[in-house]
Amino acid sequence: MKKTLFKTVLASVLPAAIAFALAAPASAEVTLRMSHQWTENNAGSVVDKWFANEVEKRTKGQVKIKIFWAEALGKAKENLGLLQQGAIDMAAMSPGYFPAQMPFYAAPNSIPMTMDEVPHATTLMKRLMTEVPIYQAETKRNGIKALFFHHLNPYKLVCKEAVTAVAGMKGKKMRTWGKDMPRMVQAAGGTPVTLSLPEIYEGLSRGSVDCAPFAVDLVVNYKIYEVAKHVSDITLWLGPSTGIWISQAAWAKLTPEQQKVMVDTGLEAAERDRDAVLAAGKKAIGTLKEKGVQFHDFPAAEKAKWRAANPDFFADFIAEMDKKGWGEDAKKTIAIWKEVTGR
Repeated sequence: MKKTLFKTVLASVLPAAIAFALAAPASAEVTLRMSHQWTENNAGSVVDKWFANEVEKRTKGQVKIKIFWAEALGKAKENLGLLQQGAIDMAAMSPGYFPAQMPFYAAPNSIPMTMDEVPHATTLMKRLMTEVPIYQAETKRNGIKALFFHHLNPYKLVCKEAVTAVAGMKGKKMRTWGKDMPRMVQAAGGTPVTLSLPEIYEGLSRGSVDCAPFAVDLVVNYKIYEVAKHVSDITLWLGPSTGIWISQAAWAKLTPEQQKVMVDTGLEAAERDRDAVLAAGKKAIGTLKEKGVQFHDFPAAEKAKWRAANPDFFADFIAEMDKKGWGEDAKKTIAIWKEVTGR
């Protein structure tokens, strides 16, 4: 009778136990491998080190994040696939590299000449991710989750020789990414050349490009001042930069408490990143002047001329998304964008 009772209890308890085991995280302790597209000396990279250390400290060592810098685990354009394949758990990657898979996240990361202040990027991404449902749907569709976004100082016109007017861009080869930056270059009479971050120095050195939109602190970090000593005061791009992403599979390994730590720490990291980037930009100007870099004015009339020559990036984005059935989401995205930037 005891055996019969034991079997009856076991039969009723075992399915529930199995279901709980399948639903619960496999382990409370986990090490997450993060592929990083930047070098570890950037202002944002320092923040990422802080983020990883804080997550480990706040989870009492249960969640560790091991960062592999400067594309050590894969090229920048491979990160989304690596996340989806389970080859990596996290990535510091720019969504602008994946316009086909992530058109809504890619837009703020690639549409040029539409933002003026670094803090705009913080406000824009917070609003888009909470007010436009398709942003959550896009990450879910790609099997990933966004934790927070980095900032960059304004991408100025960095060239091997001074360019102070739109006419000076005629025939110039410029490093670009995504699908909108090339059209901006073509609008000014230049030739777009797609290069990854590590290729910029060599591209300028060998003459495969004459110019590259870049932030002044990154000109220092990547030693671009050795091969291009002219910075013109026109902002070609500004917006949210690298996102810190985690795969849905890796996210599911974490307990709810660990997930909350990741989210809360990410929010703090974004604020730290904004302040660190602004400070790095101010410091970099002095460093570049010491290195012999010359800073040039780009008259307001010439800036306006370049903007007028550009395609209507916002209208084109809405039209493209409308063809996919996402027109209303695109309109809301651009409406929020304009509210944030005052454009």
